[in-house]
Amino acid sequence: MSFCKDNVNVPEGFSCEGESNFFDIGDAINLTGSVTGNNNKIVIRNTANSKPRNIQLIMSGDGNEISIQKLGRVKGLIIRVGSNLPANNTFLEIAPGFTNEGGNRFLLFNSGNVLKIGRDCLFSKNITIRCGDQPHLLFDRTTGEYLDISEGVFIGNRVWVGEEVYITKRATVPSHCLVGARSVVTKRFENEYCAIAGNPSKVVRENVEWIRNISLLEDKSEYKKSFYKYYDSFEGQQP
Repeated sequence: MSFCKDNVNVPEGFSCEGESNFFDIGDAINLTGSVTGNNNKIVIRNTANSKPRNIQLIMSGDGNEISIQKLGRVKGLIIRVGSNLPANNTFLEIAPGFTNEGGNRFLLFNSGNVLKIGRDCLFSKNITIRCGDQPHLLFDRTTGEYLDISEGVFIGNRVWVGEEVYITKRATVPSHCLVGARSVVTKRFENEYCAIAGNPSKVVRENVEWIRNISLLEDKSEYKKSFYKYYDSFEGQQP
């Protein structure tokens, strides 16, 4: 660790310009990028004995907080806070057990943006969560009201997000749901255990359970019986 001014625990090789910024970065976290601003708090922890996790953070603004606890396998994650304008008082929280493939981007471009991701979520690759539209600006033509306001993006527990999904600033994906590849999620869904897909996304199937891999199928469960009944039906067939 290196120290400068009254910034605390700035990672070696990471650029930090400002005052009273705090870092708590796990040993296996390879954090690159920069923070420009004051009073920001970045906590990124990893599971014990884990392989290096590569995260790029570009932050511009004051009073922002990132809290990522007990990461699972993370092959590459980009986090942007602020754009051409600084963003202040944003909040990103990722609960334990998060895993992802490469190329995912979490964009908190506007002041006050909130992104929360629950426990044990599985993200594929090239997923974008965009919490605001800056540097572009949106207004109501009649009233002049500024429209680019979000109450937050919320991903529940045990959510599986397919590759190249795009999640917008007013979206909610409830716990135990899955989102189909290349879907665009633009609204707040309410029901758990659903398959969500399409552009714009809609519920395409209800009462769905997903399992990370075959090793997690419980012995004598209906899930395991059903899977092997299907799998074994192909045994011995000629191409």
